[in-house]
Amino acid sequence: MRRRDFVKTPLIVAGAAMVGKAGLVSGLLGAGMAHATQRAGVPDIALNNGMKIPQLGLGTWTLRENATACVRAAIESGYRLFDTAQMYGNEKQVWEGIKQSGIARKDVFITSKISTNSMRNPPQRDSIDKSIELLGGEYIDLFMIHWPVKDRIQETWVTMEEYVRKGLIKSIGFSNFNPHHIETLLKYAKVKPVLNQIEIHPYHTQEPNVAATRGYGIAVESWSPLAQGKVMSDGAILGIGKKHNKSAAQVTLRWHIQRGLVVIPRSKNPKHIAENIGIFDFELSRDDMAAISGLNRSERVIPGADPDNFSW
Repeated sequence: MRRRDFVKTPLIVAGAAMVGKAGLVSGLLGAGMAHATQRAGVPDIALNNGMKIPQLGLGTWTLRENATACVRAAIESGYRLFDTAQMYGNEKQVWEGIKQSGIARKDVFITSKISTNSMRNPPQRDSIDKSIELLGGEYIDLFMIHWPVKDRIQETWVTMEEYVRKGLIKSIGFSNFNPHHIETLLKYAKVKPVLNQIEIHPYHTQEPNVAATRGYGIAVESWSPLAQGKVMSDGAILGIGKKHNKSAAQVTLRWHIQRGLVVIPRSKNPKHIAENIGIFDFELSRDDMAAISGLNRSERVIPGADPDNFSW
């Protein structure tokens, strides 16, 4: 495995970007990745360690035997961010899709997450080593705690910090953390988390969590951004889409983008994968944004997926 030094840089508050006619743009684009993502019009979000993450990527939850083909299709459409997890059981397939595409490793951003079982069954290093191996054997761009498992967060975080120092993981963060989880973690963290991946969609907008997370200088990423397809039949969203000649999915993803969120829609349909990235040629008005946000009813797609009250 090639080891690289982790370099700390001054804090850049994630989500600080401007919205223009051509879409959301952010500064400090790195060579290589900036060129790759800009080809599809996908801007980068600056993380607090100086790295940049493409603002739109492919989620791979539930993608197993078809994950490789989906990743290849996404790369052909211009995607450069790919999100997986130990719990998804498809890290190997995700990497195979990247490898088959022929794209350079430096031009993709790979994120994965440690599972709840791995957190509860130390040493966590074994599962992290396996994830690195399955995802190319070199490094992982961003590795996260998948769920805030009680009494296992600090031990896991300290272990993940070791991999950052070795250069085998470039940055670390978490998924499904509420503000009180973040506040506690920051008391002992020596490597600052760069991103919080949480459930966000028009029916669960999470404004308080988003604001609190950003208050710590941590970027926010949306999972299940289309509410598992529920937005496709929403009359309000369809109406906005008709005005812009866009699909309900495109309108919803654009709403995420204009909120300054990183977003990772999942699809196994190449047509939908291509459609989902075609959102950088239009802009939602303030009224459009407010109408979509007004659909919030704090409704999770999986009622039991509450970070403060889950059993797995």
